[in-house]
Amino acid sequence: MTAVGVADQVRLGDHVCWTYDERTEGLDAVGRFVTGGLRLGHRILCFLDALTPDAVLADLAARGVPTGSALADGRLRLIPAGGSHRPQGGWDRPRMVAALAAETARAGHPGYAGLRLVGDMAWALRAGTPVAELQRYESQVDALVSGGRIAALCLYDRRLCAGEQIRAVAAAHTVTAGPDAGRRRTPLLRAYRMTDPCGLRLVGEVDRSNGDALSAMLSDVAGWAPAGRRAVLDVSELAFADVRAAYALLGVGAVPPSDRVRLVGCRPALRRLLDLVGQGSGMETVGDPA
Repeated sequence: MTAVGVADQVRLGDHVCWTYDERTEGLDAVGRFVTGGLRLGHRILCFLDALTPDAVLADLAARGVPTGSALADGRLRLIPAGGSHRPQGGWDRPRMVAALAAETARAGHPGYAGLRLVGDMAWALRAGTPVAELQRYESQVDALVSGGRIAALCLYDRRLCAGEQIRAVAAAHTVTAGPDAGRRRTPLLRAYRMTDPCGLRLVGEVDRSNGDALSAMLSDVAGWAPAGRRAVLDVSELAFADVRAAYALLGVGAVPPSDRVRLVGCRPALRRLLDLVGQGSGMETVGDPA
């Protein structure tokens, strides 16, 4: 299983940072991501730059994808990134996030099982967009993706950005794939939004590679529950959390009132870590129900 296999196994709720050194690697990832999405009945929206619409269409045609019908009925849209992401030529994070939020709101439209987004970030790297600003953007995308109705594939050309900068941006994604990402079959961390009770279920592991993504997911959990009720954060399937993750889990309940989030499913190892870090947030935690 190569890192490209991640593109074949993306699910709704996944936010993937795909780093590549060669254009063909980026095209392969997009081709697999789009092909899989169309097969599952997803609507596909691609914001493209270095990987041009013509190049993506040629790759899809070589895979036998009926691009003509997909484009005609709106299941597939290929949009030059400059048309929507660069009003008057500049970086505009609020506009970009608002546009994605609007698309997310339409993700449940009858006839579509979900929405897949491709973001080719080459133009932002060439423009010298600060890493901190890219991190803020990706963290906001994480918050949208965690709703479970969309999957996002963000493309970063390693030739346009230093390694430490790429790693910093990648940490705002639930999974990173590319030449240095190893052979992981599935994202390290997945989050599933719950409706009864309202909240979030975390599955997998949290470490330095995806710590920012966890923080983004937790940013608005407290506000999901109806008035007078607490949101639930289910960590029963969280196999590993580092110290930074422990601070994030405790901090989600730190904003008054501190009883807006109920942490459930704490396994012994996680409970010990939370105790070590300190439960100053006052958030209620409940052990493993098993």
